[in-house]
Amino acid sequence: MTAKEVPELTITVAEIPDDLPAYDRDEWLHWVDEDDDCQNTRHEVLIDESRTPVTYKDDRRCQVETGLWLGKFVGATVTEASELDIDHLVPLANAHRSGGWAWTSKRKQLFANSLDDPGHLIAVTSGANRSKGAKSPDQWRPPDESYWCEYATDWTRTKSTWQLTATRDEAGALGEMLQTCDNPPELVVIEADPSSRPVSPAPTVRGEKSYPSCDEAERAGEQRVQGDKGSGRGFPKSMVPGARDGDGDGVVCER
Repeated sequence: MTAKEVPELTITVAEIPDDLPAYDRDEWLHWVDEDDDCQNTRHEVLIDESRTPVTYKDDRRCQVETGLWLGKFVGATVTEASELDIDHLVPLANAHRSGGWAWTSKRKQLFANSLDDPGHLIAVTSGANRSKGAKSPDQWRPPDESYWCEYATDWTRTKSTWQLTATRDEAGALGEMLQTCDNPPELVVIEADPSSRPVSPAPTVRGEKSYPSCDEAERAGEQRVQGDKGSGRGFPKSMVPGARDGDGDGVVCER
């Protein structure tokens, strides 16, 4: 194979500024039901990635119960949906640090729920997902080294597609993992133009305003959020601190 036939990937490098606003997961509305078929993003991914037809928790066919999945981080086979997390390959907090902090609420929601690229959201074992957390490739790599090529390729493509930057250490780690590919792609590293970076706003403190009831929060026009466990839409617990959080996901007054 000639040098011209070597595949090429591109990533833009910029260090993380110290003055970014704090990351708030509630701003990245995820596990929504875009097509109103009662299956939210989590369950759409489970259906798409199962290697056998899935079964559902009830006749409504909204929530997946069983199937056959390969937990890519560790190479484990899983049959119970409850043992899986849906991982944002590029974590939401990392996207925030990489330029996503300046996005509109709509673009944050699109990123958090995008099904356009099969490498963007993936089903992984819960333990592996918690081990990874919001870490970048220079801080964490999948235990299954045979997956490194795909992981680094998908991470780089996601950042390029969404015009997110990487740190220099992150780009270095991606380059190392790409060398495990059968036909290692060339990683082209571009230095970001400092003048193109959005100006960080003054930090704001969220959660200062609270309400005695969910009805009052709703009348005030506050935005409901999706619970992490897919249990409905409600208000962050800090907004209505006296309300009940039945499933322990930090969201109250879900319906």
